[in-house]
Amino acid sequence: MAYSGIKYTNVEGRQEYSQADDMEEKRVTFDKISHLNGQEMQVPSKENKSKDRSIVLSPWKRRLQTYRKRVVYLTLFFLYTVYVIFSLLYDANGAIFVCLLEAVFLFLVIFNVFKVDIWEPVLSLQAKCLIRVKRPLRTKIRIFITVLVTLGLAAFLVWDIWSDVHRFIPVGGITLFVICLWVTSSSPRKVAWMTVTWGLLLQFGMGLIILRWPPGYAACKFLGDCVSQFLSYTDEGSKFVFGDPGYTLHPVAFGILPVVIFFSSVVSVLYYLGIMQFVIRAIAAVLRFVMQTTAIESFATAAHIFIGQVESSVVLKPFLNDLTLSELHAVLTSGFATVAGTVIAAYIEFGVPAEHVISASFMSAPAALAVAKIAFPEAKVAKSLIGKDMELEVGKEQNIMEAVSVGAMGAVRLIANVVVNLVAFVAILAFLDAVLSYFGSRIGYPEISFDFICSYIFMPLAFVMGIPWSQCRLVGKLIGKKIVINEFLAFADLGTSIKAGEIEGRSMVVSTYILCGFGSIAAMGINLGALSAAEPRRRQDLAKLMLRAVVAGNIACFMTACVAGLLYQDVHILQSLSNSTDVLNSTLLNVTEQSHNFTASIQSTLQTSMTGL
Repeated sequence: MAYSGIKYTNVEGRQEYSQADDMEEKRVTFDKISHLNGQEMQVPSKENKSKDRSIVLSPWKRRLQTYRKRVVYLTLFFLYTVYVIFSLLYDANGAIFVCLLEAVFLFLVIFNVFKVDIWEPVLSLQAKCLIRVKRPLRTKIRIFITVLVTLGLAAFLVWDIWSDVHRFIPVGGITLFVICLWVTSSSPRKVAWMTVTWGLLLQFGMGLIILRWPPGYAACKFLGDCVSQFLSYTDEGSKFVFGDPGYTLHPVAFGILPVVIFFSSVVSVLYYLGIMQFVIRAIAAVLRFVMQTTAIESFATAAHIFIGQVESSVVLKPFLNDLTLSELHAVLTSGFATVAGTVIAAYIEFGVPAEHVISASFMSAPAALAVAKIAFPEAKVAKSLIGKDMELEVGKEQNIMEAVSVGAMGAVRLIANVVVNLVAFVAILAFLDAVLSYFGSRIGYPEISFDFICSYIFMPLAFVMGIPWSQCRLVGKLIGKKIVINEFLAFADLGTSIKAGEIEGRSMVVSTYILCGFGSIAAMGINLGALSAAEPRRRQDLAKLMLRAVVAGNIACFMTACVAGLLYQDVHILQSLSNSTDVLNSTLLNVTEQSHNFTASIQSTLQTSMTGL
């Protein structure tokens, strides 16, 4: 029996009916018929006919609306290609950056106009190779390659740090962290050591490229300088809104937070163009292939390099209920071990080295998966989730202007979150320092404070990561502030210490890697609320895994800091910078000569053809 005004669904489940709505519709229809019977039928006017005809579009207009975006992309690409040709003819030596942008535009045309999916042939080729090689043979080959690469890395490290005994300390720190994770693991016997080993190998590989390989360090340094220069244009907007002398009086509110708005808009444009999605998928594919992790673990870890865990909860919402506890723990750990790209801009504005802030999240990503698989290994077979189903809910705007506006408006919530947390935690910290100082003064130690206690508690932890003992108290204070309060205040103190000259060299670099992660007590509550709202059925599992994931995420950052302390050399950076500059200059000179020769050949060909005509 159906009641009036109550909706019910039919057996097929395809439509919903309402008896009250049905009766109302019949009454209105009957009234219209009665009204028409009492009056003459009105003939529609020519104006109404023209309006009806205007709604019906011609075939060529429909095609134009369908392919309008593609036509715009192709037109812009053609015009820019013409510009590149003229730039090469005018000055081939200074057209390298213009040619790089041409490659980027070509990428956008391939993916946005022709809709070419490069992942399908790559995955099909991988599947064919895996089918041809049987599983026992694949396992033996993988073990052989793993042992070979591990022995090669060990031999290099022994040869590299043999003359400096103090650089062996971070090796002991990594070993200590792995042992602690294994002892406290949920299932120590089920740890997949192959996955863990490849996570550490990827971490060391990126560390060698960034910290020890001269061209790699120069490229990362160049990228960091470009990002710093790019973010400095935020000052123009701050001057216009807050005034030229006024915006410098409040460096956090008028100097650093506007950078988050500007960078968020830029990232939103990159998502709209599809560049960020491509980068995230590429990183996830590498992690999944090398570490043999599941699709959701790899995708979440790659996404957390660029977006926060609150934003990623929207992407992961359809899959959270199907994840195993080990996968859920890996997702949480990767979120606590990395920082979002929009917040990196604020850290750089504090005065922290940009190249190391950028590289820290990339190095911590494989370490997060390795640490997660030790702390909570997989106890059952995980469901196979198709990678194509995992799409970022971003970049859906209609045009670039809307993407800029959406990115700026999205930063408002982030800035509000930062501001309220800063006000609350700074006030609580001041009150806590006053209370500790009062009780300390009763026994003759008025200097006791939160920083004072943290500096002594975390001194040994800073020492095992390669910090010189003379600066362990300062770094220990930063570690305590990051874990107990948040990393934003810790980075602010690190920037102040760098500008004051209190910390530099190895301690500055290693501290940057230590602090680069969302692993704080405050972040536990934020992430628990966001993920529980996305999937309420996993609330108890999230609450059970949250503390373990925070500890694992911090350990991943600490292991990245150990790698930085192991590979970093103060004198080597100055030498590598000069050497790498020479290498890059010679490389660019060769490219310039080749492009100049190519331009000369084009000119000669054009002249020959014109002479023939």
